[in-house]
Amino acid sequence: MIKITLKSHFIIEINSFLYFFIKNLKKKYIYIGPFFMPKKIEKFTILVSPHVDKNARDQIQINYFKVIFYIKNFDINLLNFLIKNKNIDGVEINYFFL
Repeated sequence: MIKITLKSHFIIEINSFLYFFIKNLKKKYIYIGPFFMPKKIEKFTILVSPHVDKNARDQIQINYFKVIFYIKNFDINLLNFLIKNKNIDGVEINYFFL
């Protein structure tokens, strides 16, 4: 069994990759998921003028989206696809063997 996690800053990119990937998976493999995890938000505050004006600050927010799904039966073709497309279109793909 393989656990595949997809991470990106944009949910639209993950959905388009999932549509392409799962459409091709239905023919050969048995899969469980996809499970959409809660988005992770990181907030940063940066001082614009560090000398005089302490109230002059900018805030930056970064969102991370994550999707997990499992594939029960796999072969060498699937592994080659995962290795080739490690970082495609801003979607980071991680896989673990269970």
